[in-house]
Amino acid sequence: MKLNSVVLQLNEVIKRAIESGVSVRQNYPKVTDCSVGDLKTSGVALKDIPYVDIYNDLELNDQYHIKLPDGGLLIFQYAFDDVGLVKHRLGFFPSPVLPSVEESPELYERDELYGDILLNKIVRFPIRFDYDPKSYKPLFHPKSHVTFGQFENCRVPVSHPVLPNVFFKFIIMNFYHLVYKKNKNIFDKKLAGCAGVGCMLPGDAATYLSIS
Repeated sequence: MKLNSVVLQLNEVIKRAIESGVSVRQNYPKVTDCSVGDLKTSGVALKDIPYVDIYNDLELNDQYHIKLPDGGLLIFQYAFDDVGLVKHRLGFFPSPVLPSVEESPELYERDELYGDILLNKIVRFPIRFDYDPKSYKPLFHPKSHVTFGQFENCRVPVSHPVLPNVFFKFIIMNFYHLVYKKNKNIFDKKLAGCAGVGCMLPGDAATYLSIS
């Protein structure tokens, strides 16, 4: 995984999010010689404070890359050295409270797109995919893992570091499924000049993100 390929893929992901209407606001990632997507205050997501405060800090300070129609936030952060990928943090932070009809009328008018995310029975929780081989500890801290719901010791092993396209498709397919079905022609397009696991179709995401 190289920095340039991540930058190209992330820009394409944002383009597709806009084209499909799943992004209501976006912040293009900051790129340096050794990082992609750095956000000044995103470390708040790791603090021991109420989730509503974490979400509000990220949202009010524009510390995200894609904002979804129901207020969900997507974050893509990668760090590199001369050899390749050093670590990544990919986050999905759902809004603890749905926007009002006045704030987001389309969310309530387009039941064919958003009906599945407005159900009363839904429990919204953050998801974070981390890759951090330097912190590896057998049984307790896998190199690549997914954390559900901000539980400190929830680190479900994942088979690989995760590229932007795979993470984006994973979130859209599983949590915004009606939007995905409506825009399959956009989400399923192969990325230009792309090869390997990061370019697979969404139906293969479960295999790629397999639990070790």
